[in-house]
Amino acid sequence: TNPPPKNGGEECIGDYSREDKCYNGPCSADGEPLHTIVDITSAEKRAFSTNLGVKVNDVWDRGLCYVMQKAGKIEAAFFSSMGSTIMYEGVNFVRGFKWWGLGFFGDLFAGKRWLAPVANEQVEIVPYADVTDFNYGYEFMNEFFTGASNPSWEEDAGHDFSIGMLSMALRNADVSCVTHALEPRFEFDHDLLMEAAWKGFTWFDYHETKYASNGDFGYQLVNQRSKEFGDTEDVLGLLMTETAFSAHLTYNETVDAFHLDLSDMESFTPIEGFAPLGGKATFVFDNTLGKYGRLKTASITYGGQTYDETNFADPSVLEAERDNRWIGWRFAEKCIMASLLSQTNLILHVKGLHLELAAAFQVATIDAFKTDVDHPIRRLLDQFTHRSIQATNSNFDLLFQYKAAEFSLAPLLVEEQLKMIDWYIKNKPLSIATMSMDKYAQERNMNQFSAKPTRNENGRPNQFFWRWHYRARLAQEMYTDMINCWVAKNYNNDWNDIITDSLVLEWWSKMMKYLPSLKQAMMQHPDWITNGDLTQESFTRVISTIMTWVSHIHEDVGHSAAYFVYNPIHTPMMVPADGIGIPLSSFAFNTNAYRTFVFLERSKLLEEPGSFWFDESANDKVCYTDMQDTYAGYGDDDDAFSECGMNGFYSCVDAVETSVSS
Repeated sequence: TNPPPKNGGEECIGDYSREDKCYNGPCSADGEPLHTIVDITSAEKRAFSTNLGVKVNDVWDRGLCYVMQKAGKIEAAFFSSMGSTIMYEGVNFVRGFKWWGLGFFGDLFAGKRWLAPVANEQVEIVPYADVTDFNYGYEFMNEFFTGASNPSWEEDAGHDFSIGMLSMALRNADVSCVTHALEPRFEFDHDLLMEAAWKGFTWFDYHETKYASNGDFGYQLVNQRSKEFGDTEDVLGLLMTETAFSAHLTYNETVDAFHLDLSDMESFTPIEGFAPLGGKATFVFDNTLGKYGRLKTASITYGGQTYDETNFADPSVLEAERDNRWIGWRFAEKCIMASLLSQTNLILHVKGLHLELAAAFQVATIDAFKTDVDHPIRRLLDQFTHRSIQATNSNFDLLFQYKAAEFSLAPLLVEEQLKMIDWYIKNKPLSIATMSMDKYAQERNMNQFSAKPTRNENGRPNQFFWRWHYRARLAQEMYTDMINCWVAKNYNNDWNDIITDSLVLEWWSKMMKYLPSLKQAMMQHPDWITNGDLTQESFTRVISTIMTWVSHIHEDVGHSAAYFVYNPIHTPMMVPADGIGIPLSSFAFNTNAYRTFVFLERSKLLEEPGSFWFDESANDKVCYTDMQDTYAGYGDDDDAFSECGMNGFYSCVDAVETSVSS
């Protein structure tokens, strides 16, 4: 046969079920799949014309999965990247954004980035169940809210067309047989993996920082940090020291140790062939090396087994890794990495920011101030609501009905992901009070670490530096200053004018009604939100918290995810249950999903603001520009911010967006 079957030369062409198995990967004599590492160079030598020699009728007779299997997974990744090249133009270049390098013509065709809101335009507040025709089967679809449509000033035909085209393609074709495939496996070679996942995508290369792409610098950064700390193999400890993963830490002062507990995730069944989520880890502070020292992994618990420093010294673990296999504590570490990414992407980012907060915040603001779009509070909030309905509504069915969430958010089937969202809503409901940086640290017993450490007589740091929280705390303090300035300029510091204003009261009422995290604050932290009443304290706390999360922290868990998504060797988003190699199909799918539909260029916090946000007579623009100067100053002068892009695990401040707009 041409091409020859992979099953040991056995003739199986003509038997659809056995032929599928033959083309799905190499098989043993008894027909069971063999898990092998495929070298990309030799794989590419196969002729595309041979592997793609499939009759068009086969698509209809046997389904797209059969055809893609017969073509080969490497070629499937290539054609997936080609397809995303076509879609990228529509989803990335929304109104106001241009192709780089087009100069005057780019400006001419881009249009205005900011359009003023339209007075008296109604955007109906509806539950998510009303913006989908699919029955998800969970009550939270009737308890979380969004807009029934985008506001007219944020409509974008190109974006809607591209999302619609992709949704239609996925609606009519189940490609899970390709995306779930364990074969081919690639060796632990970063450049080969990136070349395989990027081939066919032409807008930029994987090593470029262009548009909203932070590049694939996570791999090199982990290697650099390892060298700085004595060639340590403790990747988990390094990342818990410096990255947004540290948002999940707690501190136990009795034993002077930091804890990561992801055991809540253990009850959710992974996609077949991949390792379960969950696990725990303990860390201690080590100040011997580096400017701020680091967290050192003391123990890892996964799959019912605990590993400690004795196990970490086992040479066979690193020998296996050099042979492209994760075993023992390294396997457990990689599974915890996948769990951290799932917790951050699915629960913190998609559930917490998109589903619970951003879209409802935008539609409540639009609806309450529709009769006075120039109201001072409406102008204060506008940039922090930008395109949040669009970013959430257009992606929801794409992620969950059409299964794009599988691997891109977690290595779980969509049904398990929805079950996990529902579990966290019911068992760990989110209070906006605990999103405020002061409460966030208190809840984790971590307050003392949110400042740069003092030094001992040898110049070494006295305690752990919680970089992620320090950055977010300064951002929230910056927004608090902006709010106070705004009130001074527009209300002469008379808060009574604000809290008795009928439109502001209507807006606050809608916020309390349609944002579940505000209702939870009433129940869990009533003093923080002044029992739900609109006061100077509740307004400032709620709005500074929302501003921090939809801009600064959304960047930490959004575009900054590139450091992990594009780094499957150090931070895999999924781990094969046998620990062997990197499955190309799932990695290529994740790369494609994030590159094309997550890492999108939108309006930035430090860009020229919209003129209609300001009242010249009140001179309130200075409040916004002072905020910009403060944030830019952090990027210039504070190493917690300036170590970014190619030099750190965070986006640089000039890349941070104003809102949950992508």
